[in-house]
Amino acid sequence: MESIALIVRRTTVALLCIGLCAQPRVVLAASDDDIADLKRSIEELKAQNRQLARRLATLEGEKSQRRQAAPRVAPEPSTKTAQREPEPQPVAPQPPTKAGQAEPQPPRRIETIPRQPPPVAASPDLEQRVRELEMAQAAQENAVRSIIADSLGKLGSNINQYVTFGGSLESVTSHATDFAGVTTDTIQLANAELDFEIKVNEWMRGDLVISYDSGTSVLFPTTNGFNAGVDRFTVDRGTITIGDVQRFPLYVKTGRDVVAFGTSTGIHRADVLSIENPLTIEVFETRRNFVGFGFAVPTPTPGPPPQAYVAPPVRPLVLNPLVSKFADLLGYQPAVLSPKKPTPTTPVPEPPPFYGELYFYDGNTVEGINRRFSNSMNARLGYQTSGNCGVPYEELKNSYVCPWSFDFAVDYLSSVFDSNFLESSYQTFVRQFGQIPGLSAHLKANFGPILFVLEYDTALKTARFIDDAGRAISMAPATWQVGLGYQFNWNPWVQEIGQQGNFVALGYSQSRDLAGVTLNTTSSLTRIGFVPQNRLIVTAGEWILEGGRVALEYSHDWDYAVSKGGTGKQANGFFLSMMYNW
Repeated sequence: MESIALIVRRTTVALLCIGLCAQPRVVLAASDDDIADLKRSIEELKAQNRQLARRLATLEGEKSQRRQAAPRVAPEPSTKTAQREPEPQPVAPQPPTKAGQAEPQPPRRIETIPRQPPPVAASPDLEQRVRELEMAQAAQENAVRSIIADSLGKLGSNINQYVTFGGSLESVTSHATDFAGVTTDTIQLANAELDFEIKVNEWMRGDLVISYDSGTSVLFPTTNGFNAGVDRFTVDRGTITIGDVQRFPLYVKTGRDVVAFGTSTGIHRADVLSIENPLTIEVFETRRNFVGFGFAVPTPTPGPPPQAYVAPPVRPLVLNPLVSKFADLLGYQPAVLSPKKPTPTTPVPEPPPFYGELYFYDGNTVEGINRRFSNSMNARLGYQTSGNCGVPYEELKNSYVCPWSFDFAVDYLSSVFDSNFLESSYQTFVRQFGQIPGLSAHLKANFGPILFVLEYDTALKTARFIDDAGRAISMAPATWQVGLGYQFNWNPWVQEIGQQGNFVALGYSQSRDLAGVTLNTTSSLTRIGFVPQNRLIVTAGEWILEGGRVALEYSHDWDYAVSKGGTGKQANGFFLSMMYNW
């Protein structure tokens, strides 16, 4: 009983601490109604805990009184021990008798029989009441967890009513062999990103992304060389958008972001399902400061907001069940908690089918070349649509065609050598050939559990120059890729393939005129500006927990032939990624 009382007391104190500590966090961002409800619930729990403590003290006092009131019963003599004769009782002296008086009788010995104490009645109600107190205490703990979870669940990832916070962390462990035959094992922090979306009013939105950079590229030179970087956080993207295409067809956008050229948006986890990039993104991803406008037509007809629905989750099929089974074999018994309430999902409004953008960006500054807005342009024109074949989602669980979606776009860039990769590799030679415009076309399509991606990026002119080895170079960089993704345990409510449950992906990409050139560095002549001629990527992944993904990937690269400036060799890589998104 004492151990139970001690446990109940400690649990009560811990419960009060949890309630008092959790309350300020909810107050920071919750609405006034949520704060009032939470305070009222906490006060009720405090009163109930005080009442339980008084009842427990009363029960302990009653039990202690019963113990003190019960007399001790002398043990009966054993039959094996000899019986002792009772000792004679002392007799009080009698006064002398007078003549004629009768002689007094000797006093009679009065034996007192000890009265047997009444049996102490058992109190089964006491244990029952203690069990009830324990059950009530556990119910109160679950109630506090539920109150706090519900209050925070209404906030989601909101810092306050204006700012939404998110981000990503990814660690990659690799075992790879390069074209020189050198095998390396590495563990690196591949991504550390903080995302902020700011929306103070209905017509303006701000997006800020701060990301980690190891500082080992030529864009971040140090006094110790390119391979000795300095860890830093940089403003990866930051934009201001004025407008809402759901209510008005035009919008204005300015800031720093990945311009529209191919499938790359600058968010790796949203663009591809693989750990490594296909060659299209690796070569032509372009991040620039820009200003411009966009449009989307026709503007949707105003109407009531779409009704929220509860989408069935896609559950993991391999790693999560195996770990749970292994834990069961070790004797682990998880705490029994009430099931989490499903969160209703509000469908995204259907976007207008026709869209486009026209931006003027800050081009590559090279000595002898005067860049103007008229020759630093980026444009996109696209069409998107979707459908469900006129069948309710409940009847499409076994479909490999519906629901479907389709997004096709064509992009233009004033100079492909403004991309991140080509600028860092060919900046020394740009003054010899100037601007090389580029064109890109891509298609993204979903058919039930299948994702299909097709992309082609190319320069529209040939760049001719002399490298540091004295060779005459003529190159028109181009890449293309085809990708497939498949979602296991799919259901029609899945909006993005590979963003939950288990998935597999296959990607093949190829490059042209990117065997590299020779640069005269301070130490020697070095081959720079090259990528593999072919790349094959096979990826399998599982979202083991909410927001947590584990992926395993095999990559195989083929270099250009020796006659084209390459090594003619092949390279392999195995990659293990652990990602956490919020």
